[in-house]
Amino acid sequence: MVMATPTELNANLDRYYATPQALMKISARRRLNLLMAGEGGPTVIFAPGGWASTLEWARVQHAVAANTRTVAYDNAGFGFSDPGPLPRTGSAIVSDLRAALKAAGIPPPYVLAGWSFGGLIMRLFAFNHPQDVVGMVMVDSSSERQISLFAKDPKAIAWRRKLLRVEQMARAGELVAGTPEYEEFVVRDGAPKLPAAVKAARRAQRTSPGFYRAARSEYASLAATLDEMNALRTPLGDMPLIVLTAGKFFQMPEESVHPAEAWREAWRTGHDEIAALSTRGERRTIASGHAIQWEKPDAVIAAIDEVLAQVRGG
Repeated sequence: MVMATPTELNANLDRYYATPQALMKISARRRLNLLMAGEGGPTVIFAPGGWASTLEWARVQHAVAANTRTVAYDNAGFGFSDPGPLPRTGSAIVSDLRAALKAAGIPPPYVLAGWSFGGLIMRLFAFNHPQDVVGMVMVDSSSERQISLFAKDPKAIAWRRKLLRVEQMARAGELVAGTPEYEEFVVRDGAPKLPAAVKAARRAQRTSPGFYRAARSEYASLAATLDEMNALRTPLGDMPLIVLTAGKFFQMPEESVHPAEAWREAWRTGHDEIAALSTRGERRTIASGHAIQWEKPDAVIAAIDEVLAQVRGG
């Protein structure tokens, strides 16, 4: 497979992200969308953040694919993947991914790269299946410490109620241009400038009831996912592990009852704890906002290439 260079990709995003790439059957009625590129091993798995899709890795995956096989995926209910059964806990997400990899004939070993919430999912994958994982890169990942703070925040509970309202609007066909909810959830979603076909696909996804059903369940399942993490958490030996922290911190959620410094401390300390999972773990601060893979893709590509070199060199 001939892959686009980063420059070509920026002008041809619609080739990869306006339509499904490979819909892998993972159950009698469900498929998970995979974007596969490159050859060789180990395979690098790219996990999306909350609400995100394969598009979030557009500026990284295709460059890494020049060096090894890569797989990005859409979680159930997001991107082009079919909705999944509730609750959408971390273990359910990991199970879906493993089923899709099996259906695609992509065996371990894996290097796991996860952004934001996807970093949490990739660590759960590694804790549950350590024999399959040989390296990790965490890109401004959510941490157990930060998720614990978030799951208990009253604003997070209020946010889930808001998502329910938007889901109801989507079911009724009322989530349309001109409504405040459409502007907030469909248009102002933090996406980069996109080709028309990709933007249309993204907006279709974000007006689907299944999108908000999945989002609500992931939020509601944070405490359960945290319990799964804590039950399985184990040191990762000398596994190559690089944690990238955004230097331009963002507060989450907005107007939280917790002070901003509590969030900053949870973010920094949580990343230190992730790096400490391995004796070869390292944390690096990148001069970027939360979406490092969009703003500073070269830093992410370099970290993945470094982990690959460590894995291959023993």
